[in-house]
Amino acid sequence: MTTSLIEITAQEIKQLADVEPQQASKRFEIIANTMTDAQLVDVIELMDIVTLTQINSHHDISCPSIMSELMSPEQIRDIVCQQPLYWEEQIKTNADELLAHTFEFLTYLIRIQGSEEKQAAILECIADDPAGLFYLSIPFIELILAPSEAEEGSPERDHYDDEDDGTTVGYDNWHANEESHSLSMDDPRSLMALIQELAPEVAKSIKNLLRNESSGWEQIIAKFVNELVLQAKDKNQVADEYAEVDDMFSFLD
Repeated sequence: MTTSLIEITAQEIKQLADVEPQQASKRFEIIANTMTDAQLVDVIELMDIVTLTQINSHHDISCPSIMSELMSPEQIRDIVCQQPLYWEEQIKTNADELLAHTFEFLTYLIRIQGSEEKQAAILECIADDPAGLFYLSIPFIELILAPSEAEEGSPERDHYDDEDDGTTVGYDNWHANEESHSLSMDDPRSLMALIQELAPEVAKSIKNLLRNESSGWEQIIAKFVNELVLQAKDKNQVADEYAEVDDMFSFLD
């Protein structure tokens, strides 16, 4: 396939994504049947981060896309940092929705990958970005900083921690292997166990970020939003369109 055809294909997907991201995703899946993985990677390389974010945000673990598997760790990091600018109102204004959404999106992006090596590379790449680390931390804020009363003393939901420092709020009796706790994929502890197993330094960074915050988790998210918006504007040269992005998290006011 010539370079010109790859460029035309990328432009076609972008134009569809601007109007209907789900149709763009379907079109990419059809095209994938006629191209090699290397050619598809070339197509993805020609797409801007907004297009990639729009398409990938319409997928989850129950409805995966080959695009998510072919993207580089750097591209996945960038869509993680970009995606909150496109959150729906119910996510922007509801803390529980926010926790669930970030958990589900991260679970999808990590577990869809074909090898543990790429999963680890993605986690490390995301964590290297300040905004990405905040995103990675969000699904675990409640578990680490504010365990529910229902969890305390419950043998079915043992807390665990990989560092026996005697002071940590969060998990004790740590087991990195998910199966050792019979954790289901829809349990945030399962994702933390996977991160601990594949990228222990990333798990440590997540916990350190949350432990070092003396304020409530609302302030942690506000800090995350500030970092995210600054980087998203810088990477994508976004100006007036997101000037009012501070209103995204009105539930914090």
